[in-house]
Parts: sequence; C-alpha cells; structure tokens
Amino acid sequence: MTSQRADGQYSIELPLSCPLLIDGEEGAATGGGEFQRENPANTREVATVAARGTLEDARAGIAAARRAFDSNAGNWLNNYKLREQVLFRTAQLMRENSDRLAQVVSLEVGMPMRQAVPHIAAAADIFEFYAGLAGKIYGESFTLPNGSLINLVKEPVGVVGLITPWNFPLTQTARKVAPALAAGCTIVLKPASYTPAAAYELVRLMHETDIPAGVLNLVPGPGTVVGSELVTSRDIDKLSFTGETGTGKMIAAQAATEVKRISLELGGKAPYLIFDDADVEAASQAAVFGMFRNAGQACGATTRLLLEDGIHDQVLERITQLTRAIEVGNPAANSTDMGPVISASQEQVVQEYIKFGMDAGFELVTGGNKLQGDGYNDGYYVEPTIFDGVDNSSRLGQEEIFGPVVAVTTFRDEAEAVELANAVDFGLVAGVWSADYPRAMRVARGIRAGTVWIWDNYAQPVEGIWGGYKQSGMGRELGYHGLEDFLEVKQIFTDGTGLTSKPPYGQVIKG
Repeated sequence: MTSQRADGQYSIELPLSCPLLIDGEEGAATGGGEFQRENPANTREVATVAARGTLEDARAGIAAARRAFDSNAGNWLNNYKLREQVLFRTAQLMRENSDRLAQVVSLEVGMPMRQAVPHIAAAADIFEFYAGLAGKIYGESFTLPNGSLINLVKEPVGVVGLITPWNFPLTQTARKVAPALAAGCTIVLKPASYTPAAAYELVRLMHETDIPAGVLNLVPGPGTVVGSELVTSRDIDKLSFTGETGTGKMIAAQAATEVKRISLELGGKAPYLIFDDADVEAASQAAVFGMFRNAGQACGATTRLLLEDGIHDQVLERITQLTRAIEVGNPAANSTDMGPVISASQEQVVQEYIKFGMDAGFELVTGGNKLQGDGYNDGYYVEPTIFDGVDNSSRLGQEEIFGPVVAVTTFRDEAEAVELANAVDFGLVAGVWSADYPRAMRVARGIRAGTVWIWDNYAQPVEGIWGGYKQSGMGRELGYHGLEDFLEVKQIFTDGTGLTSKPPYGQVIKG
C-alpha cells in the first residue's frame, strides 16, 4: 500500500512487524509463535505480525538485562556521557523518522494522524529532557561534629521490567524507558499486544545509537506469560506498569511476595469543574479536547463534566455544538478529528455503558450510536456521546469507560463541586475553570488528584509530573520525579575520629 495520506491512505507497507530484540539481536519467538494485530479502522487489514514471546523468551530477555547490568556493559552504569548521547540521539532519530512512526501509531491505535504526529514529537521531547538529566544525578555529603563523613549517593535501581499501554504507545514508553536509561538501569520492555510495532520501531531506532547490547530488550507477548514473568522474576529489581486498575492491583499483590519495587499508573475518572464565572468558549473547547482526544481512550480523559447550575445550559449547548462538529472517520485522512476505538471488545464495552445510561434515564444529549455505512462498517467507530443529568454515584459517574462517553452533572457551590470531584475511587487528573483565581486555586488544592489543570486541559509538559492519588496508582512519571523512580539512595559512612575504641563500642566491649 503506497498511496498518500491525503487520499485517506498510509504510505508504508503492511503488515508491520515486531520481532524479539534481545541482547542486541532480533529474532523469532521460541517455537516460532506469532500473533496478528488488526487495523481498528479496517478490520479486514492486518496491521502487524508480532512474535509471540514465551516464558523462555521472557527469561532470555531478563537474563540479557541482568548480565548487562551486573557486568556494567560498555561502562553503562558509570558513563553518563554515553547515556546522554544515547537518549539525545534517540530524540533526533524519532524526529527524523516522525512520519513513519506516526503512521505506525495511527495504524495500530486508530489515532488520527493529526494527533499521532504531535504524539511522536512529545515522545522525542521526553528523551531529550532525560538526556539532559543523565549527567545531573547529584548526591549529598556532610560532615558530623566528630569529623565522620556521610555520603549519600544515588545509584540505578538495577534491572527494570516495563509494561506499557496501547493508547499512547510512544509517549507512555518514553516516560519509562528514558528515565530508566538516564539513571543507568537496564530494561526488559513488554509492549501492549495492540501496539507491538510501535514499540519495536522505537527500540529499533535506539539500537542505531551506541546503546550497549543487553541494555534494552524487547519481548512482545501475552501479559499472562511475559508480563507475569517480569512481575515475579527475582532478577527484576523494579517493575513499572501502566494500564487498567484491576491488573495493577494483581501486579502489586504478586510483586509484594518479593518486596519488588513497583510503579503503577492506573485508571482515572477525571472531573472537569466549570463555575458560573468561567469563560464559556475557552472552557468548552478545552473540555471537548479532553473528552474526545484519541476517542476518549485516555486515563486522563474528561469523562465527568461538573457544571455549576447557572452556567449549565450555556456550556452544554456550546459543548454539544463542538461535539457534533467532530469528524469521525479514517485516521489516515488529514481532516479526521476522531478515529475508531481500539477493538471489538472495547467497542462492546462502550456500547454497554451507553445502554446503561439510556436505561438509567439519563438524558442522551448527542451521539450514542455505532457508526455504520460507507467507511465505517469495517471499523470500530462510535459516535462521541454526552449524557446529561448523570447521577455521580452511578456506574456512568464512577467507572472508567475508556471511550468517547461523557457524563454531565451539576453542582450548587464550591463545596459540592469539590465533594463530587473527590467522590470516586480514582485521583489522576482534574480541571478547574473560574475567573476567580483564588477560588480556582482553593478548588485545585481541595481535589485529590495528581494533576489539576486551571484554565487548560490535558497539558502534559515533560518538566511536570504524571501520576495519581488513590486507585490511580503509585509513583510519578515525567520531570525529575520520574528519574527518582529509577534510583536507589545509598549511604556511605566514613569514620573521621581515628579512634580504635569508639564510645558506642563500650555498650558491648568492657575495658
């Protein structure tokens, strides 16, 4: 397939591939097993053929990463200049290959090209940011009154297992891979089975840098096999997972048996609070962006719209207008605003939530249908959907849908707004719109979430953080906090007294 994107086609050939990449060498899975990834916009088309990693393959990847770390392959642990160069060169290669990378992401995820292109740029920015931090991992030193010296040094945590999601495959992978490498760790990466080729394309580019063999290993395959081995293996020092909350809980329970360090970036049910004094146009545009970006398949998607009584009608009218203007269609077309959802099972989940909302008597403002007809029949296309008058305690108000469905609820005052915002199990992100900045700041402080946007939505600068409260996970990605997640702190104590028999020794030794 070689037609141009302007015609609604991609310029790369299919199927894409994803072999294993272990100890610097590409190869097939043990036994030759493969799995296919369909194009969610055209299910008659195979987007990717990937190696189906086995338990033996997972162990081989772990062993390669263990050897590279324990032998300090290429002086990886000590040579921060090398780590800087690898990360910076990765960012350069991503930008040089941005069109191909964007097309791969669009094909596997169904993400419109207008979103996939900046997605690649954001991932490259992450690698560049951590390239700048690789040589700035400073320790601390101070002297005690008796002359003894304490040195606090920071060291890489070791071999890390990374399990990444499918919805934003390259930025989510960059958030883990880049800081782990900056810290001096070695890696086994298991990508989501929906997006193996996106992960492979990135890892392949990284192996065009001077990264030593064994430092970065890719093992695609089932989570129950490859992922489970990463969680339970004693040769994995830390596990970082992004995905569904239920899976995260199981990982935490398994990792606890080995007291393995873990980071979990899990689900969300983001509230977006708009007060009576808000700029209606600005707030509405920001809300719709957060609602339907990537077909609502985002842990930080604006899934709960909380409107103060006095502004409800005006905001809902404008949001409905903007939503109905969204062009849903082929992700390859430059005019497309929203593509399909990721799979048949996810489409069914979304439709079940829509049916629940209708059966519960909530007002269906717009959408609610599976799109059919020319250009839609072979893909997983669902209309962007808004329900009004939603009970915040209902399934529609409480559960993560991961699709283009939004629940609208009203509030009377500031106190009720904060109460509703916090009345879920999640606490990943939230948004606040009010012309009264002191009030906006009070509300932001009152909401229990890892990120609260004021006058914006879904801004994710690499200099900030990403991570949540409550059942949205533990640990933080991005910024310096993301680097700290892959570091251990060690105390090295040097006696400065010169005494053979020090005063504390008298507690045990007489004379």
